[in-house]
Amino acid sequence: MKKLFSFTTFVTILCLSSKAQTYPIMCNTYNAMEEAFVKDPTLRAKYNLVQSEMELDYQKAISNSAAAKTAAAPIYTVPVVFHILHQGGVENILDADVITAMAQINKDYSKLGADISTIHPSFSGLYVDAEIRFQLAKKDPNGNCTNGIIHHYDANTNWDQSNIAAYAYSGTGTNRWPVNKYLNIYIVKCIASSTSPCPPTGGFIVGYTYNPGGSPGTAADAIVYRYDFLATGTEARSLSHEIGHWLNLTHVFGPTNNPGISCGDDGVTDTPVTKGYFSTCPGSNAGPYTGCTATENMENFMDYSSCPKMFTQMQVTKMRAALTSGTGGRNNLWTAGNLLFTGITPGFTCTPLADLKVNKTSICSGSSITYTDLSQYGSSGSIAWVFEGGSPATSTSATPVVTYNTPGTYSVSLTATNAYGVNTMNKVSYINVVDLWSSYTAPVTHDFESGAFPWLSSVTNGNPGSVTWQINNTTGATGTAFSIFLNNASQTSTPGHLDIFETPTYNFSTTSGLSMSFYYAYAKKNATQADTFKLQISTDCGGSWQNVLGYPSCATMASNSAGTTSTPLNPTAGQWKQHIISSSLLSATSPNPNLKPSVKFRFYFRSDATLGSSNNLFIDQINLTGVVGINEIENSIGLSIYPNPTNSSATMDFTIFNNERVKIKTTDVTGRVIEETDKVLIDGNHASYIINKNGQLAKGVYFINLEINNSVITKKLIIQ
Repeated sequence: MKKLFSFTTFVTILCLSSKAQTYPIMCNTYNAMEEAFVKDPTLRAKYNLVQSEMELDYQKAISNSAAAKTAAAPIYTVPVVFHILHQGGVENILDADVITAMAQINKDYSKLGADISTIHPSFSGLYVDAEIRFQLAKKDPNGNCTNGIIHHYDANTNWDQSNIAAYAYSGTGTNRWPVNKYLNIYIVKCIASSTSPCPPTGGFIVGYTYNPGGSPGTAADAIVYRYDFLATGTEARSLSHEIGHWLNLTHVFGPTNNPGISCGDDGVTDTPVTKGYFSTCPGSNAGPYTGCTATENMENFMDYSSCPKMFTQMQVTKMRAALTSGTGGRNNLWTAGNLLFTGITPGFTCTPLADLKVNKTSICSGSSITYTDLSQYGSSGSIAWVFEGGSPATSTSATPVVTYNTPGTYSVSLTATNAYGVNTMNKVSYINVVDLWSSYTAPVTHDFESGAFPWLSSVTNGNPGSVTWQINNTTGATGTAFSIFLNNASQTSTPGHLDIFETPTYNFSTTSGLSMSFYYAYAKKNATQADTFKLQISTDCGGSWQNVLGYPSCATMASNSAGTTSTPLNPTAGQWKQHIISSSLLSATSPNPNLKPSVKFRFYFRSDATLGSSNNLFIDQINLTGVVGINEIENSIGLSIYPNPTNSSATMDFTIFNNERVKIKTTDVTGRVIEETDKVLIDGNHASYIINKNGQLAKGVYFINLEINNSVITKKLIIQ
């Protein structure tokens, strides 16, 4: 949505919705403070007292300004930590975005912006280097090495401004970052206030903080900022604005969130009185002005204009006074002791912390995984990997590529070492390598009538301790007694909780014309409930996922099924609805599952991130059908199985060529492996294999899977 603006976007609140481009939504710093004051009237009195004392410190700094000009001003360095709150979506920004933003902020506070030569002459002489710098912390509060960028999987990425408990990573206590030692910055997906919901319906909040003394609790003495305004360095100027508030600056149009209404003053002598500008910038101060003064500093970072470029000398004095004032709680940040504590001082020591990421955790046998080292070990150190079941089995590379040839579940460990310690991260049963020979074939139906999940299916609970997919043994579609369901209405469910049911792997290497159907029953708990349902597909054994075309939305499911009700849903026969994904839709899905040997589906549900607890969702009768045909490979090798049907054994004949790898497996209709071998009788180019040689197989239908190199052919065998 940022593309609606052709200029550099710089306001703490922007009105960017296509439905609401004509009115501004106010900056939320003062709204947030006022909300806190209303809840706690004693906080307003405390804030006023802190501000009175800080004003005295500011006036002293002004009176000492002449002496300061004759001596080099000390540089105040502030340690910074970014808490990136995410749920695996686009809000989980890259570390590189943070580093780019930090570079821009330091340019703004150092008078090194690329546009300083274009500042209006009336004010260009007032812009000075603030001698304030910001550095990412290199030590965490426990003495561990860090890069100052912490990714937290947290539903509060949809941030509720009134929820002070959401400040879970700053303040005092175990695993919290003290606000008198670090500037804590929370990066979130959306910020909700009493007038701006998540997701936004008009304008949206980009960021807010509290002036010194105004935060409702120690942990809240931090900055909250929207993720997509760190995408480029220039957008980070909105964060320079928020840091200005954190250093006790006021909007140039006064302590309000309403620019353009009345002439206001920020209490700084060299910033003219102004009404302020919102997302506009009259060219080169040529007017029209807001009518408050002859010239206005519309290029100031603390205005809402679209051309932010500078702070004034007196604003710098006020920020530096805030950093040295014991009243505001900022004066410890830049001390020598704290710079050593946070790892800013060269030569610091820290304990290594091992960490890693992978490009996927589930693959087909014979495929590879790329690992990435995220360990922190300070200025020097080393890493060592161990890959159970992988090739290579060990590595010291930062980005090793590991191949897994044997199906199974494997662990991985990464050890980080420096001169001050050793730390190991163990990921137990972390990698799932799928055996394609154990795959189901079409047609197949999962009706859950056994009272259990299908063999080799899996369930993921994205929020441990919350609801999860489970068997329901009292209701099902089409008169059956079993189904699977999410018992959202009757159990504790956190806002934004994620739950996934993942099917077994299907071998569709000889199947085309695939279609899929399933039954569902679902109700909204509230009319505005914004739960998310997706049907997704993978053709690489679950390594990567894409949405299937034509899956129903939660709104559609509720409308077709049980509507909206606060009563826990226990569906009647009429509330079960079948949804069909046609062969044309499934074949148009990317990736296309037809003729693929490693297909999986998953049912993805995420509850409303704001409202939280949802109503129940039921799934039953998952059905996959298609046309099993003889492909070109089958014809070329002359494959035959005879006799078929048989009352005992049968012979498989086919042609084999030099160095071809052959494997044969016999499965029952559930996909369970009954026989398997890689040994066949070969006479020249002719190969044969006796199926059910000992006559032990019971009467029924079986599938004979022949793998030649990477191609799989499946044939049906009937034993009478």
